[in-house]
Amino acid sequence: MGNNNFRFVDDPENKNEGLTVEEIDSLQEESNLRFPKIYISFLQKAGKKSNVFQVETNAEILRKIQNELRSELDKLNLLQNENILCIKKYEVYEEYFNSNFETYYFFNLSENKWNPTLYIFEEVCINEGWLAFKKQIRETKENNFIAFINCETERKYGLTPKQHLKNFPLYIISIPLSLILLIILRFQILKEKIKNQ
Repeated sequence: MGNNNFRFVDDPENKNEGLTVEEIDSLQEESNLRFPKIYISFLQKAGKKSNVFQVETNAEILRKIQNELRSELDKLNLLQNENILCIKKYEVYEEYFNSNFETYYFFNLSENKWNPTLYIFEEVCINEGWLAFKKQIRETKENNFIAFINCETERKYGLTPKQHLKNFPLYIISIPLSLILLIILRFQILKEKIKNQ
């Protein structure tokens, strides 16, 4: 069973700042979108400024990226009858390819989950020579939005003390294994020295 709570880190130099209920209601109304409850919870804690995963909170830009994503999906006949919510667009210009690569993070609201899967729509390379690219949808490797945020938090801020305790048996097992590997390595080095004399 997974964790049902976001992990928010109180970083004094990079604080999370949430949106008020009124600001979230206004954002939904202005963008003509309905947000999942868990996403609203995230916005209340880190909508204005997130120290881990910044989302779009400007209604005009939100509508724009929503329409861009819908247009891209329609061109590829993807999720045509599905209700989607694009929460972030990430754009990077790659000089090596002389190209702009766009990544959209979105929920499929038609799945009607309280803790929705976060999907990514992006352009990926489909051959070894980096000559052919294809736009595709994939799920984030975490199975839901809470797990995604918590994984990003862990990546940036490290494990919690509780997670360290959970990993304690692994630490205990790794010490003797590391010692054995170290002894074998030292033996191999000594063997090579003797052989070369």
